[in-house]
Amino acid sequence: MAKLDIGIDFNDEPSGRFYTDGPGSGEEFREEHLKKLINGLNTNEKLTIVLDNNVDGFGSSFLVEGFAGMVKYGYVKSSKLLDSLEFQFEDEDFEFYRNKIIQYISEAEFDSEEYKSTKA
Repeated sequence: MAKLDIGIDFNDEPSGRFYTDGPGSGEEFREEHLKKLINGLNTNEKLTIVLDNNVDGFGSSFLVEGFAGMVKYGYVKSSKLLDSLEFQFEDEDFEFYRNKIIQYISEAEFDSEEYKSTKA
């Protein structure tokens, strides 16, 4: 089973939407971590996302760009992405973030925007 522990494997202070917002942005998360892991999954395999290990919380801009951006930029349809993800957390407060991720992915329109990197 594939696993991505955001606070350990990515950044312990995930924030911002774009690369230009600094390290730990949603764009960086999507382009350099989530996209590769989703594309590498076998049929019916799931990616477990650990939300609360070494992380205090997430801003909506990070969550929208990091997760819903997968759909918005045409990498994967929302139903497929939702079927491919599992969320793990021990702190019950992080259920809020899981629910927001699911909401943002569900509301995203597939391939509605052309991706243009903000990486310098």
